[in-house]
Amino acid sequence: MTHEGALRRAAGEVRLTARFVRLSVVAQWEYRADFVTAVAIGAIWQTSVVVFATVLITRFPGMGGWTQGDVMLIAALRMTGHALAAALFMGARRVPDLTADGRVDGFLLRPVPVYRQMMLSYFHIPTIGDIAVAVVLFAVALHHLEMTWTAAKVAYLVVAVLGVVLLEAAVQTFLGGFGLRSPAVGEWQDWAEELMSTFGNYPLHILPSLAVGVFFSLLPIAFGAYLPAAALTGQTAQLPVPAWLALASPAVSTGLYLLSRWWFAVQLRRYESVGG
Repeated sequence: MTHEGALRRAAGEVRLTARFVRLSVVAQWEYRADFVTAVAIGAIWQTSVVVFATVLITRFPGMGGWTQGDVMLIAALRMTGHALAAALFMGARRVPDLTADGRVDGFLLRPVPVYRQMMLSYFHIPTIGDIAVAVVLFAVALHHLEMTWTAAKVAYLVVAVLGVVLLEAAVQTFLGGFGLRSPAVGEWQDWAEELMSTFGNYPLHILPSLAVGVFFSLLPIAFGAYLPAAALTGQTAQLPVPAWLALASPAVSTGLYLLSRWWFAVQLRRYESVGG
């Protein structure tokens, strides 16, 4: 495929994605009270993050040797990445339900990749509330950060957010692969989401060594917001990994996402309808 052909294909996929999202939003807008309530729930659901930020700013000078702005940057990165991941990859968390309802059978009959159909079959409206909270967090973090921004740092910040998106997508896609064969895996997805939401906002080196080991390996939360924030702020001295790996953490997240897609494809080939 030529370079122009690849660009046209990418543009077509972006348009298709935007069309699916617009149709889903329009469909849910028909029930306006439910729509507005869902947006409010999304914002309220993130109250814990807002409370965490407020307590940090008003009661503590920092955390684990990191300044207020440094810690706030972790929370802002994770919150923004989480909101975008929920907007684009919420379908991964719905795989067990889609499997149990037999909707995967219908996806297999259409000339569109099954994974893409799953991701675009539903737009999580509370995500709009998440994004609103994320914008506020970013504004507060940037206000408290003592950093000279350059074009390179701004570009890395964007890449870091994309890294958080791909890491959360990787975790849920990997578990979603199991969901094609065992609907009960939904509880594991909820648990993983809870852990990412709870610990993804902290400088992880303040946790016990066992927890740090888990969050660098089995559930690699560290590669989401913590390591990119360390690379941006220069807080690399206390990291249990080399500084270059912190800088490359968005690439690690990308690799994990590609691995999760491979795993999902393997499980899809072994998929059996709930009806046998």
